[in-house]
Amino acid sequence: MVDESELAGFRRDRYFARSWALLTRDRGWIKPVLLMTVAVLVPIVGILGVAGYVYEWARLTAWGVNAAPKQKGVRIGECISSGWRVFVVCLVWYVGFSILSGILMQVPVIGDLLGLVWTLVSVCFAVIAVVASMRATIYQKIVPGLRVPTIWKMISHDPAGLARIAGIEILGGMLLGVIVTIVLLPALFGIIPNLITMIEYLEYSSVLSSGMQARIAMQAVFSMLSSIGPTLIALILVCSFIGTILSLVCVNAVALWMRQFSVAAWGRDEDPLPAFVSDPRDAAPQPGSWQYDVPQQPVSSVSPTDSRPTPNPPADPSEPQAPAEVPPTEDPQENVTPFDAEDPK
Repeated sequence: MVDESELAGFRRDRYFARSWALLTRDRGWIKPVLLMTVAVLVPIVGILGVAGYVYEWARLTAWGVNAAPKQKGVRIGECISSGWRVFVVCLVWYVGFSILSGILMQVPVIGDLLGLVWTLVSVCFAVIAVVASMRATIYQKIVPGLRVPTIWKMISHDPAGLARIAGIEILGGMLLGVIVTIVLLPALFGIIPNLITMIEYLEYSSVLSSGMQARIAMQAVFSMLSSIGPTLIALILVCSFIGTILSLVCVNAVALWMRQFSVAAWGRDEDPLPAFVSDPRDAAPQPGSWQYDVPQQPVSSVSPTDSRPTPNPPADPSEPQAPAEVPPTEDPQENVTPFDAEDPK
């Protein structure tokens, strides 16, 4: 169980539990998950739409909004646009990562050692790509997701937190693999006798013409597909359902991790990051130690006269806006977001 106080602000642990608590926060949370399970089977458009929906929900979380995924009022076209930004950012990062990996592997003498280290880094690369995609989603532009120095500063500030999230993805992938094996093996064992019989028949049927042998082979293939077809369809739906939940939980966990970078105080995408936020438990008095009451002055990373534009805030009246010192650059209600501002659910 996750207490409501654990969902406020930034905390450096329990990313899976808190992300799951936000996912299941509202009654009927399973409905959008089921819809995405089917939508992701639609080539290109369905995949982009689901990706955009996932990242737009995580965008709210990064801003500090504790809400479940929307169940209505979702703008599908804008979800597809957001998913396209995510696709481009991930593609660029994966291409760059592949090129860098190939270069490191060719380094004389130390190439093997670098390759081993880089293999370990690649385990967490999927999470790094999510961080870059989250920046692009927050700014609603592709370029912020490609600013390597800023993204590297975020990653190097708290690599342990990203390692925890990477562990969630690894465990989820292992669970999915076990399910696939359990469901698929019995079906494969059922068609093996027919396959062996077909191979033996073709081997000793030299008197048959090549056309007849091809016809027998096709009949055997269609027979096997018809017998294993229902199992394959069920397996695809199960994998799609579990994969959708894993995507929602893991991307939203990265959004919870990004709260430590004060997303609401971000300026232009090329500006440096504001002051980092610490886990509030770090400031709690330790048992047996003296604690003096010292008045604390509010600290703002943006001066009252700074007119830098901030990332587009989520269009929801319950969501936190940028600090009071920063003059608004646009009406939050007019901001483009797939989530309807008048219905928080």
